[in-house]
This record gives sequence, C-alpha cells and structure tokens, in this order.
Amino acid sequence: MYQVNFLPWRQRRDRRRGCFWLGALLLQVTLLLLALFLVAGQLRHQQAQRQARLTMLGEELAALTLLAHQQQQERAQRALHSARAERQARNGQHNRRYLQLLQQLSFSIPPPLWLTELDSDATNGLRLRGLSRSPAAITQFERRLAGMPALPRLRLAEVTQRDDGLYSFHLAAQWGRDG
Repeated sequence: MYQVNFLPWRQRRDRRRGCFWLGALLLQVTLLLLALFLVAGQLRHQQAQRQARLTMLGEELAALTLLAHQQQQERAQRALHSARAERQARNGQHNRRYLQLLQQLSFSIPPPLWLTELDSDATNGLRLRGLSRSPAAITQFERRLAGMPALPRLRLAEVTQRDDGLYSFHLAAQWGRDG
C-alpha cells in the first residue's frame, strides 16, 4: 500500500486555520477597539455639548437673575414713589384741613378771648387752650366751634379763673388725619 505523509499538509492547514482565527480575533479586537474609540469620542462630544449647553444656560440664568433683580428694584422704586406720593397727598389733605380749621378758628374767636395753645395729634385729637375776660366769650366760642363739621365731639374740658381775673379754658375735640 502506498503511504502518503499528510503531516506537512495538516501542519499547513492548521497554520492557515490558526492564522485565519488569529486574524479573525485581531479583526474583532480591532473592531471592538474602534467601536470603543467611537463610543468614547461620541461621549466626549456629547459631554462637550452638554458643557456648552450648561454654560449657555448658566449665562441665561445669570442674565435672567440680573433682569429679575432689576425688575424687583424697579418695582420697589415704584412702590416707594407711590407710597411717597400717597403720603404727600395725605399730608397735603391734612395740611389743607388744618389751614381750613385755622381760618375758621380765626373767624370764630370772639374779641375778649385769646388762644394760647393749639395742639393736635392723631391719638389725643385737638386741644385748644386760651384765656378770656368773660365766661360768656368762652361759651360763645365753644358754640361756634361745635357748629363746625371739622370738629366732631367738641367738649369743654375745663374752665378755671386765675388770680389775675382771667378765665383759663381747655377745649378738646376729635381730630386727626382721618377726621
């Protein structure tokens, strides 16, 4: 029988198979590394995009915060101006009422009577102190003041005669910023 030595042929075939599988393994490793590099590059790109977006949003937030702060300051300024205008209007109204009261008082004072003190505040109202030579002038003055709508609940608080013969009197009425 004729014998053929297949050993070199098998060795070549095994070497070719080994080279093929080694090449396939290297190709797979190369493709895997390439895929990893592509994924890493994609992740870096996405991270850079996120960072850029985060920076942009941070700038927008800073701008919006500044705008909100400016608007809040403007609202506070408007409220301050509005409160100041309201306060000035109330003060003007109070001053007009006070001027009107003083003008009415000047026409209501009988000749033998002098006002020595005029005091007013929102808590205690209006207090008038004065001197007169006769109690009738005090009564006449009280009646004239009681007829004024600006002085509700007027009352004669006290009348005393001093050593020099003059009568000292004290009138009190409701008075304040509101009425």
